Amino acid sequence: MAVLATGVGLFYTGYGPMALKDRGAPQLRPGEAKGQLDDTLRAAVGAITPSLAYFGSAYVVDRDPEHADGEPSLLSQVMVSTRLRTKVAPAKMPVLVDQMEQLWGERCRSQDSTVGHEAKHYIQLNCPGRGQAGFELLAVNTPSDPFFDVSMSAEVTPVRYQPEKDYGTSPVGGRLTGHETGPDLDDPYWSH
Repeated sequence: MAVLATGVGLFYTGYGPMALKDRGAPQLRPGEAKGQLDDTLRAAVGAITPSLAYFGSAYVVDRDPEHADGEPSLLSQVMVSTRLRTKVAPAKMPVLVDQMEQLWGERCRSQDSTVGHEAKHYIQLNCPGRGQAGFELLAVNTPSDPFFDVSMSAEVTPVRYQPEKDYGTSPVGGRLTGHETGPDLDDPYWSH
């Protein structure tokens, strides 16, 4: 019985035959991933002038699906994101996008589209970040809202799985709760 319990314990903690393949796959350790994500987000926030206010930020860990035999994967994708509290006027969005393109270089890809019956306007910019991290700026507004709701994130994969709580605090403000209202701070430059 003890052997069976030990086998089951090893299986569910990543020492089964399928999960052992994960151990050999190229991957970042959680500390390396956190460093690259934090550096990417810190660089983006620091490159914006004049500076903006943020609601805070949060880490999200998306664990890879379990293996065919039911073993948990040891790999994950990790993202840190922040949301702007400053109201950004449509006339200032090209300035914000340009500052990010200057920071990250010519390998950035930009997409500007209007979608759906509500005519939501999306601006998305994807760039390489620090190390293996990727950077994304996403801005959304509707005709009824005179300002853009802007978020920035950094993402890296594959990372050896660790729960979100193990990533600690992020480089931008307190932890996002998901219940933040839309941008609510007027700025003499960005909001006009």
